[in-house]
Amino acid sequence: MSELLIQRDLGGLEPTGGDGWTLYGRVVPYEVDQKVTDDGKVFYLERFATRSYSRDVAKGGRWVNLMVGHAGDDGDRFLGRCIQLSESDGLYAAVRLNREHPLAEQARSGELTGWSAQARVYRSRTLTRGDGQRVVLRELCGLSHIAATPVPQYAGAGVLVARDHQMAGPHDAPVREAARARLAALKG
Repeated sequence: MSELLIQRDLGGLEPTGGDGWTLYGRVVPYEVDQKVTDDGKVFYLERFATRSYSRDVAKGGRWVNLMVGHAGDDGDRFLGRCIQLSESDGLYAAVRLNREHPLAEQARSGELTGWSAQARVYRSRTLTRGDGQRVVLRELCGLSHIAATPVPQYAGAGVLVARDHQMAGPHDAPVREAARARLAALKG
């Protein structure tokens, strides 16, 4: 069986407090059907199973880099390094920014809010929902890198930024509070 390589986007979350040079974000949501495409023409539903990245979480994710986009020279695109992976309602990463990169300040201030996951899919299966639609369930994956992108792929992406920035409205409060709870657990 050949290995599948996918790239998916999601908005980044940055923790409150700290020095603002560590971004915290949800890389992949779990148990959420998303309409995606691999070629820009054919769309299908995709869902990541809970704990589909558990092997990476157990290893800590120190090999995962935050890059600017998915293509180009790796040295020019290196924006930061993952310092921790965790799971709850999705795969989350804490990434320490490379302060020397020309786009580091943009990432820090929330201008690069999209995160795109490049991952290897080791095991998938197709399910049929009650409404008859087919969903590709990603059961076992390995994270290759995260790319900072201007627009996220997955719906429901929220952004938290350090310092005095505020969320846009009360509907964002559950996202903010959930992220704060995860940060508190990580600092434990």
